Amino acid sequence: MLNRKTIIKLAVVLAIPVILWNIPAPSGLEADTWHLVAVYLGLLSGLIIKPMSEPVITLIIIGLGVMFMEPTTLLSGYGDSMAWFLATVTIVCTAFVKTGLGRRMAYILLGRSGNSTLGLGYLMMLTDLILSPATGSNSSRTTIIYPIFRNIAEGVDSYPDKNPRKLGGYLTILSYIVSQSTSALFLTGMATNAITASLALEMLDIPLTWGTWFMAAVVPAGLVLLAGPFVVYKLYKPELTELTDVKIQAKENLQKMGKVTSAEKKLFVIFILAVLGWMFGPKLTFVALGTQNVGFVFLALVLVTGILNWNDVIGAKGAWNIFVWYGAFYGVATGLANAGFYTWLADLLNKILDLSSVNGLVVTYVLLFVSLVVRYFFVSNSAFVASFFPVIFAIAMGTQADLMVLTLLLAFFASYGSWLTHYGNGAGLIAFASNYVSQKEFWKIGTIMVGVALIIFTVIGLPYWKLIGIW
Repeated sequence: MLNRKTIIKLAVVLAIPVILWNIPAPSGLEADTWHLVAVYLGLLSGLIIKPMSEPVITLIIIGLGVMFMEPTTLLSGYGDSMAWFLATVTIVCTAFVKTGLGRRMAYILLGRSGNSTLGLGYLMMLTDLILSPATGSNSSRTTIIYPIFRNIAEGVDSYPDKNPRKLGGYLTILSYIVSQSTSALFLTGMATNAITASLALEMLDIPLTWGTWFMAAVVPAGLVLLAGPFVVYKLYKPELTELTDVKIQAKENLQKMGKVTSAEKKLFVIFILAVLGWMFGPKLTFVALGTQNVGFVFLALVLVTGILNWNDVIGAKGAWNIFVWYGAFYGVATGLANAGFYTWLADLLNKILDLSSVNGLVVTYVLLFVSLVVRYFFVSNSAFVASFFPVIFAIAMGTQADLMVLTLLLAFFASYGSWLTHYGNGAGLIAFASNYVSQKEFWKIGTIMVGVALIIFTVIGLPYWKLIGIW
């Protein structure tokens, strides 16, 4: 039975779409599109206020929505490859637990790490950094790296429902911070970066080559990357700070595990194939091996070799939780894009923001701030850049802003802006699905890290760009 607090929260969440639904659509926006906005804000408020778990409140709002709207749009996200990819890789992670390979890899890695938890955080950062130039998907990198470090947490008795703050919480939120940091450092660090470079060349005649991107990023983005493990350590300090005794225990546990089993060997080979697929698959021309494709093949191989069975698949609650709420969220967000909502929003911003006579640097930061605010409407980095950067670029062309500086800031904060929510990028969704860190903490730490990045780029990045002749 629902308690009074839950009932009040639920009433507030349901009131938002109901009230908006009954308000006439703003000028220039179709009624159906406005109704979709109402459903979206209902879903968003449900994730923020959280009267019930994410999948439950999502099903309630979608259930009410299909009473008055065509269900095709509301349910379209469940047919999207990204929603299935997130579920797939979360299911595959259970294979590392079932076989014990995750624990074995964690014990080996832990034995070779330093004696502090902070040092372990930097080891995670270094691992991601090494993979990032050649892995054009940070979701893929998180799929590779996070299960290993999660097993380190579980090896010291830190689970989502037992001692999460001992170690697992720190490593979980840090995986998202690090993933987005390395994504900003290289043009090839995230698929979205290529979209930014393409739009910059097409609309502003600004060529962002791999070298130009790295030269602009190496100092400010490098400092953000280095700051990440330390800042998260201070904001969400793990209860376990020293690993000396843990390393001894890890060595003993590794000996107790004995020889590598047949299932572990099979999974390790499949895992290496998946890593190679994520790194080089998109470059192949004779076979379709994009990020999502590799994830599906990974799961197929794990199933066909008998490492996992159907009971393991349906028992992966985290995978199905994220599939239910993310699928609905993504479908509605895509529906808004197809209905022209973001174009309408762009025109509205253009009318409100008359920046033609404003100082160029002020314009740059105003537009950067706008790009961060609207991130709450997007559940995909690529969708955000593809649909909203043209808006920003169009507004900027009639101002005194230095277009190169604006483009670079937008390019890097396309990655950092994902920190504002847990659904802004697939890497965050994979980490969040583990349930080690609450949504409130995810958003709080992410927002602070965006502030840290803004300070670094303002105080150090802009002077550095001036020094190397970017502006």
